[in-house]
Order: sequence, then C-alpha cells, then structure tokens
Amino acid sequence: MNKQLKFHFNPFKEGLNQVLGALETEIMEALWNRGESCIKDILDAFPSGRDTSYSTVITVTNRMVKKGLLKKRKVGKAFFYKPAYTREEFFEVVSKKMVEGVSEFSFQSAMVHFVDYMSRMNPDKIEYFSKLIESKRKSTSRK
Repeated sequence: MNKQLKFHFNPFKEGLNQVLGALETEIMEALWNRGESCIKDILDAFPSGRDTSYSTVITVTNRMVKKGLLKKRKVGKAFFYKPAYTREEFFEVVSKKMVEGVSEFSFQSAMVHFVDYMSRMNPDKIEYFSKLIESKRKSTSRK
C-alpha cells in the first residue's frame, strides 16, 4: 500500500459509486469476491446482461492500477489483478479522506450532521459515539 490512493468524491451518487465509476465498482466487487483474477475472470464475474468489452476492462483495470486501487502482475502472457486494499481497508481510507475533506469546509457543521444522521439511522449508535468520544478524551488527556 505504498502508492497513494486516488479518487474523487461525488456526494450525489450512492454507495461505492460516490468514489468509483460504475465499471470500477464492478471490477472492485469482482476482485474482492474472487481474489486475484485475469480480465476474463473479471468479465465472467459481472452480472449477466452486462455488455462490456474485454478491451474496455483492460483499459479501466490499468487506470485503476495507476490510481493505486489495484495491483498487477504478469503470469506467462496474462496479467492478473488484485485489490491493493481489502474492502475494509478501502472503506477506512475513503472514510478518513471524506471526513478530512468535509471537515475543511466546516468541522462543526460536518460533525453535527454526522451525529444527526447516525442518530436517525440507528439511535443506539449515540451511546457508542459517546463512549468513543470519552475514550478519545481520556487517551489525549494522558499525553
């Protein structure tokens, strides 16, 4: 994970499409589910009815390597691709970058909306965040 991950955040899209294109999302999902794969295996993992050419997937996977999303290795004449990050690592990196980016606009506003959103989605999370904040408060006061 020595390469800096590059992505753009679009808050008006949903799920992984907020940071990845539609084809990039399908490629990442295929590789997270299957593990290291060649282009043919990636194409085979796509939902039936998805009409994507072999050359398009090669182009996009190579761009994803340059963005730091995938790793590439040659085996014989074929290239194999695998995610540079596990699903969990990817979500962690993206979440951190998103919070840092939103906080640059207005830290207070970002935190207020985050807590409000979480309390509406799962009221039990308020207790979790309260304990997390208290834990962070204690650990920073010891330093």
